Amino acid sequence: MINFKWNGIDFSITDIGGGKLGEDIPRHAHAKGSYELHFITGGNGKLITDDKEYNLKSGDFFITGENIYHQQMADKEYPVEDVFLMLQANNTAKATAVGSVFLSNRFCFLSDFDITYAIAILKEYRQKLPDFKSAVAGLTMKTLTDITRLMLPEEFTDTMNDSNLNDRRFVLIEQAFLYSDNLTLTKLANTIGLCERQTQRLLKKYYGKSFREIKKA
Repeated sequence: MINFKWNGIDFSITDIGGGKLGEDIPRHAHAKGSYELHFITGGNGKLITDDKEYNLKSGDFFITGENIYHQQMADKEYPVEDVFLMLQANNTAKATAVGSVFLSNRFCFLSDFDITYAIAILKEYRQKLPDFKSAVAGLTMKTLTDITRLMLPEEFTDTMNDSNLNDRRFVLIEQAFLYSDNLTLTKLANTIGLCERQTQRLLKKYYGKSFREIKKA
């Protein structure tokens, strides 16, 4: 097991593997705090979730987190090849805004993702050269950062670079409540670049109410 901390979250890498998928993987889901990362490096296959089917090809990437039911169908003639990582989030109470964005995306599918670091992770893990655990942890942290950057809302960078963050956040909060359909606490937190707990504190400061109370007003 390889342990590391990324954006305030304690992670354990519980499994790393890869190769050709020669048989179907039946429908299943992962336990609380578990995130399975798949990087498709070649071949063809099919990912089936409760909502959609995805045809897999080289450069595709997907996450299946806790309680996300999914299965994979193998292509017998040209089986899919992948690198996979099993991550366990052990302590999320102090997750940063960026870390919270990753945790909140229990399913994600991306195409044309750079799989260079995933291949390097598998190579380091299999060769087990001196200090390979540090190398694997570092490459995994870089990969998590790359993944999460693609998940961040457009407003996130502008908010973080603004000279007066709280004033800027106040504007974004006002706009979100006025114009965002189906606004949730998670969406609002991602928009202003805070975790959900910090967002609740900010709402109490500005409005004297919780998110739910404001939504009902």
